[in-house]
This record gives sequence, structure tokens and C-alpha cells, in this order.
Amino acid sequence: MVSPLFDPGVVQKKIDELAQRDAEFAKLAESREQRRQLEIYGSVREYEFPPNTSQVHVTNWVHAYWLRPVRFIYRNMPRGLRKILKRLSVR
Repeated sequence: MVSPLFDPGVVQKKIDELAQRDAEFAKLAESREQRRQLEIYGSVREYEFPPNTSQVHVTNWVHAYWLRPVRFIYRNMPRGLRKILKRLSVR
């Protein structure tokens, strides 16, 4: 026997109620944010994510042509020697 709390109809009804509450909170938050932006900026602004160029510049040097022999030598070293080099490079 299934508990009345876990009846699919009851569960769906509760999910619908929670979805409706969530939508009301979203509208409330949106109107609050619009009012705040109107007070500060005079108009509602759309947020734009900044371009993530810093990550590209950080990793570009790794693929430089002159680094290929160094990478080859490092990858073909014994694991123990690589670990020692890693420990020394961190300090």
C-alpha cells in the first residue's frame, strides 16, 4: 500500500504549487531589480558577460612551436623525475 503522501496525484499537485510560488518569487525579484536599476541608472540595463580572453592568453604560450621539444622531453621522462621537477617548480 502506498502512503497518501506519495500518491502521484498529490505529489504532482505539490509540485505545481511550488512551481507557481517560484514564478511569483521570480516576478517579485525581477520587479525589485528593475526598480533598483531605475533608481541607480535611470533605466533598466541588460547584463552582458565580459569576453573571457584572459584564459586564451594564459594558455596560448603552451602551444608555441619552440616548446614542442621541451614538452616531448618532459612527457618521455620517467615518472619519478617528473614528480621531482614538479615539486621543485612549485617552490
